[in-house]
Amino acid sequence: MNPNSPVPNNGNIPAPLVRPVPPDQLSPKAVMLQVFNLRHVFKRYWKLIVGLMVIGGVIGKFIDVSEKRKPIYNGGITFNLGGGSPTQNGMGDLGALASAFGLGGGAPDANIFVGDNFMIYAKSRPVVEKTLMKTVKIHGVDTLLVNYYIQHSGIRDKEWEDDDTLRAFKLDSAKKPIEYNKQEIIAMDQIYKRILTEMGVSQPERKSSFMRLEGFMEDEDLTKVFVETHLKTIEEDYREKQTKKSREMYALLEERTDSLYRVLTGTENQLARQIDQNQQVVVARAQIQETRLTRNSTFLSQQYFSALQQQDNMRLSLIKEAPLFTEIEPVSLPLYKEIRTSIAAQAGIVLGLILSIIIIFFRETYRSIMQEG
Repeated sequence: MNPNSPVPNNGNIPAPLVRPVPPDQLSPKAVMLQVFNLRHVFKRYWKLIVGLMVIGGVIGKFIDVSEKRKPIYNGGITFNLGGGSPTQNGMGDLGALASAFGLGGGAPDANIFVGDNFMIYAKSRPVVEKTLMKTVKIHGVDTLLVNYYIQHSGIRDKEWEDDDTLRAFKLDSAKKPIEYNKQEIIAMDQIYKRILTEMGVSQPERKSSFMRLEGFMEDEDLTKVFVETHLKTIEEDYREKQTKKSREMYALLEERTDSLYRVLTGTENQLARQIDQNQQVVVARAQIQETRLTRNSTFLSQQYFSALQQQDNMRLSLIKEAPLFTEIEPVSLPLYKEIRTSIAAQAGIVLGLILSIIIIFFRETYRSIMQEG
């Protein structure tokens, strides 16, 4: 019997069952056939594919050449925030400084200058607007920072390109947000939104207490001045908020001291007049009045000098509570210049490929229908 001849089915051995592939699945054979068909399709349409990709690339390259892309200047300040914190849990300033940047354990602190709160605070609109309203000296000329930003940031040529009113926008002097008119509110809102994309606050090293304030703008002088001015604004605003309670107490002590001084001066004047009157008088009532004025004068003197001492202590406390911003690495010129390349040429090539695939799909579909018909 030929070993290659088929084994007859005598009814005892069941014939192998060939299960058809479900319609929602593809067999490996069908996949390979489709791949071979794609090879033939590519042979027929390779000129169309290459042509459309070349056309898309040429158009994208033309857009790259014609588009004026200004370089971006990167500048930043590395600083350390220390001091201004009371002793906590016996750890002193070191523990307070660690907690100020989220390095300590325990529950989150509600203080706005702690951990991630500080990073959000440094980019908040009130602080940024205070920076923009500062007068700065650039090339020996004093100018309002917001006006210099409008002129050199590129916002006129991009966001305000089609708005003549905003293109001519300029502030004559520094203003508070409550003093803005409608046009100034719109302009400052758009300026702030753009600045959010042009600055950053970060912690370079996780285990370090150093912070870094950076700017990414189209003008080198603007980048340097903005970063430096913004750090000063943060320091001033930080000091104002951090010492608010102490300054209020100091104002009360100062008012109390002035009040005691006025009362003491009046009492001393009365005592002097009483002494002058009593030189030729031996009446007991006059002597009692002099004794009473002397006692009041002594008491007021003690209260006055005690208030002066408390006022001096509070002044020292204000100095102790004031935060210390130490610049570790200042902004130095020239700044790093980053030229952002356009991707219009690459996008044109990809679009050309996609368009060619769509055209081939419809042509092959139409061809298949005509062949079946």
